[in-house]
Formats: sequence, structure tokens, C-alpha cells
Amino acid sequence: MGLRYKDQELGYIFFVTTSFTDHIPFGDIDGTYGALAEALLFRLNAVDMKLISYVFMHTHLHLMLIIDGKTLAGFMRDFKKFTAQKSLAGLCGTNRIWQEGYDRQAILTPDVMLTKINYIHQNPVRAGLAKKPEDYYWSSAADYLGIENGPLPVYQEWA
Repeated sequence: MGLRYKDQELGYIFFVTTSFTDHIPFGDIDGTYGALAEALLFRLNAVDMKLISYVFMHTHLHLMLIIDGKTLAGFMRDFKKFTAQKSLAGLCGTNRIWQEGYDRQAILTPDVMLTKINYIHQNPVRAGLAKKPEDYYWSSAADYLGIENGPLPVYQEWA
């Protein structure tokens, strides 16, 4: 299969946003974030990718990923398919979990990376889910402040 976008070649860092279908707040269902974390960790390990930062929100999620020998498109396809057919289908009562496609931006400079990490970590604060980024459990913010480790391991050696 050919690549749709040139910047999806191997070896880049990507900021990714993907949303639940019709922006339904599946994140409000108990167990959704745990199932997402488990599935994401499984897929990351399966393809030897690194997670730089993340946040799970009620209607969407943001990820920053380092692609290590795999394409972003394949990773997202497999992650969304796995969660829709296995881990989230029972919780949400449907296998139509994800909106088609996803948004992604190749990160080419450290300044842009830091801006996007800050954006990811501020998302729950802007949404009124936490007073400070590190107070929101389903995010990598506390990891970056050295307070505690969140539900997913994050790769910080890029700095």
C-alpha cells in the first residue's frame, strides 16, 4: 500500500488527534480510558513505537508518537480496529467507536514538540476537568513534572 502523505514515512515524530464517532463522549463510560490505555500499550509494544505524551478526553484523544520502523497509518488503523472490535465494543455497546480518519502533524523541531506537549497537557484544564495538568490522571503531564508515573509509560529521552 502506498503512503498517502509524504510525511508518513518512517522515522518521524507525530502529533495525532483522533475522535470518537460523532464526538460521542465514550470517555464518560467507566472503563473506557483503562481499555484505551491497555490497547494503546499493546499496539505500541507490538510495533516498537514510543509514546512521548498523551491525553484521553471525553470525545477524543491526543498522542505524540515516535515512529520506529512502522507507518503511522498502519498503527492508527490497527489501534482503532482493535479497540472497536475488542476492548471498547462491550463497554460502549457498539463497535462504531471511532470517527473515520485522524488528524496528524509531523513534528520537525523541538520548539514545535514542546508547544504540542504543552497543548496536550493543558487540554483537561481548558475543558474544566482539572485545575492543573498534573491533576488529570489520564495524561502524561505528571510524568513530565516527575510527580508520578501515569497509566502509560512515556518516552522522555528525546529532550
